[in-house]
Amino acid sequence: MNRLLWEARRMQWRLGTPGLLAAVLVGAVIAIAVFEIVPTARDIATREHELDTRTAKLAEPPPPTPDEAVGPASPDQRFFVFLHSFHAIALKNGISIPQVSYEPPKEDGALRRYAVTASFASTYLQLRSFFADLRRLPGVRCQRVAVSRPDIGATQLDVRIQCSFLVEGA
Repeated sequence: MNRLLWEARRMQWRLGTPGLLAAVLVGAVIAIAVFEIVPTARDIATREHELDTRTAKLAEPPPPTPDEAVGPASPDQRFFVFLHSFHAIALKNGISIPQVSYEPPKEDGALRRYAVTASFASTYLQLRSFFADLRRLPGVRCQRVAVSRPDIGATQLDVRIQCSFLVEGA
């Protein structure tokens, strides 16, 4: 111990005050690195890993039908799966639905009823195959369909559809 103190005093005499300040600064930098930088780097690494796993989960498309939703899903989650299925069926049949409007759910006893309204343009064949696929979705009921043509020779139909999606409440 005496030898260590003697060497410290000798180093102070040789380096002077600027040397002592440099040694203190080097010690502070090492302490900051050990207590701040290393834990922050570990935290960033764990957050990147969590973000990568969440991104991988988001890359998977939702299930094709609301009944195939994994796990116990709430009625609102099943409705959003239905909306995805609705757009996926339209895209499969070559129909572009630019906007869908829906109303908040209405409680009918143990059921929740979501009303969905959409307008789009399609051919008659696309419309038939769209409805055929839409009927296969469980819980969907088409309430109103309005089909019109601008003139008798047009092949494109202007379609307005209103359907409801029924799901059991929580």
